[in-house]
Amino acid sequence: MSLEAILSRIASGESVPHTQLLPFICLEDRNERADVSYRLAEAYFNSGGDENLKRARVFVQRAWQLSDFSADLLPLYTQIHSALDDIPKIREAYKHLGIAAAARGDVTEAISYFDQWQYAYMRFKRLDKFEYDFDVLDSMDRLAWPYRLAPKPRTGVLKSGKIRVAYLVKGITELGSVLIKVNLLFARYHDRSRFEPVFFVPESKNDVLSCEAGPEHLRLFESHGYSVITAPEIGSTQEKLRAVARAIYDSRADLLVTSAALTQFRHYYITSLRPAPFVVGLIQGPPPQYAPLGLDGALAWSKHPLIDCPVSCVWIPLQGDLPERGKITPYDKKELGIPDDARVVASAGRYVKFQEPAFWRAVVDLLHEFPQMYYLVLGPEESQIPFLPDVLTPESKARIRFLSWRGDSYLRGLCLADVLIDTFPSGGGGAILDPLALGIPCVSFENDYMRLFDQTDWSLADEFINVPEMPEMVAPRWDFEQMKRVVGRLLIDEEYRCDVARRSQAFVLETRTNPRQSIRDCEDTYLRFIQRKLSANAANEIESSTKPAPRWVARAALEVKRALKFGVRVLDRVA
Repeated sequence: MSLEAILSRIASGESVPHTQLLPFICLEDRNERADVSYRLAEAYFNSGGDENLKRARVFVQRAWQLSDFSADLLPLYTQIHSALDDIPKIREAYKHLGIAAAARGDVTEAISYFDQWQYAYMRFKRLDKFEYDFDVLDSMDRLAWPYRLAPKPRTGVLKSGKIRVAYLVKGITELGSVLIKVNLLFARYHDRSRFEPVFFVPESKNDVLSCEAGPEHLRLFESHGYSVITAPEIGSTQEKLRAVARAIYDSRADLLVTSAALTQFRHYYITSLRPAPFVVGLIQGPPPQYAPLGLDGALAWSKHPLIDCPVSCVWIPLQGDLPERGKITPYDKKELGIPDDARVVASAGRYVKFQEPAFWRAVVDLLHEFPQMYYLVLGPEESQIPFLPDVLTPESKARIRFLSWRGDSYLRGLCLADVLIDTFPSGGGGAILDPLALGIPCVSFENDYMRLFDQTDWSLADEFINVPEMPEMVAPRWDFEQMKRVVGRLLIDEEYRCDVARRSQAFVLETRTNPRQSIRDCEDTYLRFIQRKLSANAANEIESSTKPAPRWVARAALEVKRALKFGVRVLDRVA
């Protein structure tokens, strides 16, 4: 029987005995065997069924190895392993291709594959799951090493004029970027008598201007007196990134501050070029996204990422410019098809924060128990939550509204909320602070600090909610019954709801509305990190100058001296 006939039978769902496959999978030529394995994997995958899917995995892994890990196989390889929910295998493939590209010196391909490695859980599982892999970081370091700039600190840097701070900005092309909002706080509140900030992005100006968010972000930086320095328009990826590093170097920056060094590997490549004598990272999320090991120090806005940060790190509760209800025009409820007398419960966040079915079942229970309740989902689109049709009932679905982040939709919609339920198991940050500042009571879930930090399963509730006064507002993890009891009381007891809202708002306004002080704390921390690194460098120089050389060094020096002497004698004779 021909191979084509066998493939056709497999694709149609027939069972083919291995005796008929052996002549084709035992071919002498490796490339031919790779091709056969690929085609068998494709046929088994297309035929469907759990057993055939397992066979497809075997054959695609054979093809992957026999082809010497050809990138041409990657689409089928990822399809099969995604169907098997085997994301680690997909990450392993991206990692292998990235390391191979790095070994060839191909910066563009290495960055592309490592970015896909970093976001495999996001792409295939809608999860904010990230892990360190030091082989990946080492590959990027090796790519950067021949081009490292590594300037020396200015003499008397802490005493001779302003500290020049270069910010490597992430999110310039992204709508609603929280990271941009943080950089704008530095642009607005830096003490310019002590610090001289400059802002850089790895994107070209045309790339920034061609996206929806870019022009507005540039305008906001300019409103504070800063022009964002972009990458050149022409050149390869590595040339553009090296040009950005060179621009940081040429600005004579004393300190480089990374916004998100490992969220995209072009940021890490620039960081690894060491264009400033000192490098500090802002830990604004999972350490594997924000904290490479080569940092001289880091600043964390929340406690749990700090605990697992692999470098020296200082906790600074970042304060910002919180929304004011008087400056926001809320939606009319009728615009969203909500009755005037309805009670609105809201949740807000990126779509990855709405992927827990048990959370949605609890919301459905509330909708059934309280007919006057409507649920407003701020951020995701309904289609981004694939299991939702299996969880919602017709009655509950009729009282759920989805609203995007775009423009002012988020705050206008948020102002309609009587109660906010924090997302779960990944809680919100600004999505808790904003409603609390607007006088909206928030029900959340406690954090487990005894676990390693996991962005998919954590909460900031104890940092943002006045827990000693209102412990019931923070339910134990997975305790949806308590969550429902508290939300229910807030819906039916107006006096209680107003009291909780007032106390929650007062706590947030007291502890989170002094951005100028937060930036001062950051500035002082920068200086401490610089001083610590200078002291460590001085101590290392003293130790290396006073410590006797090991015996093997002395012997090697003697041999070199003899060789040179012998060489001189030979040259004299020749002359």
